[in-house]
Amino acid sequence: MIQSISINFRPDDAKSIPLLREIIAFLEKRNLTVMLPEYDIIRQEKFFRLAVDSDRLVSNADLIIVIGGDGTFLRTARLFCGTGKPIFGINRGQLGFLTEFSPSEYTRYLEEVLRGESVTVERLVLEAVLHRHGKEVTSSRFLNDAVIHKGSLARPIRLELEVDGNSLSAYSGDGLIISTPTGSTAYSLSAGGPIITPTEAQIFLMNPICAHSLAMRPMILPASSHFKARIISDDKNLLLTIDGQEVINIEGKDEILIRQSHNNIKLITHPEKNYYTIIREKLGWG
Repeated sequence: MIQSISINFRPDDAKSIPLLREIIAFLEKRNLTVMLPEYDIIRQEKFFRLAVDSDRLVSNADLIIVIGGDGTFLRTARLFCGTGKPIFGINRGQLGFLTEFSPSEYTRYLEEVLRGESVTVERLVLEAVLHRHGKEVTSSRFLNDAVIHKGSLARPIRLELEVDGNSLSAYSGDGLIISTPTGSTAYSLSAGGPIITPTEAQIFLMNPICAHSLAMRPMILPASSHFKARIISDDKNLLLTIDGQEVINIEGKDEILIRQSHNNIKLITHPEKNYYTIIREKLGWG
């Protein structure tokens, strides 16, 4: 039973405030507990009384509502990853592959969610683990993609790839995209990768960026694989970017291990749209 709801949005998104007021009124009218992040943008609002610390925002929620675009959804998904709580996305961005409900229709479908009539799907989450000199330095989970790239360098970087302890390839290029099925319509698609239907897909995609070899092509791997990319050049100012939002400095000889997180994300889907409808709408297919 849903009793407590956390709402997240972009910390500087002033244009979402009117919609936020509307949603809070909608929920409080139904005697539900509403929790908001402690953002400065709402400090002068009457509903600042609902602001709670990050721990309570995550641990006490039965349902999460996201207001914004896919970037806000991704940030929220990583925050709540592991809680097993469903996420309801209201789109105020541009594409909205993940935030499936529009501001003009959300009340009807949110009412269904509160009655327990919603449909949820699980989306695969992967984890990138950075090793340096044989020791784990940091790890980050991602719903879309992890990208190894050359930062401000003009020259290519050299990568060595390994799957489950087996050598796969070595190549020079601008970097590497490791994408979940959800992220297959993001950077990987722009780099020539295929679209992977995300529902129930236990696979992920390895997509080289501008490889200096015609033989290097995107490759689909089982989600259970342990995929390792080793930087075999000596460059210092390289980057590992998580979901286009979190940036980790990496350098030559570092190893990045990609593995399944086992903490998938539950996404509440639009009952009148399927994934192929969304693809047609968002990509402008006839």
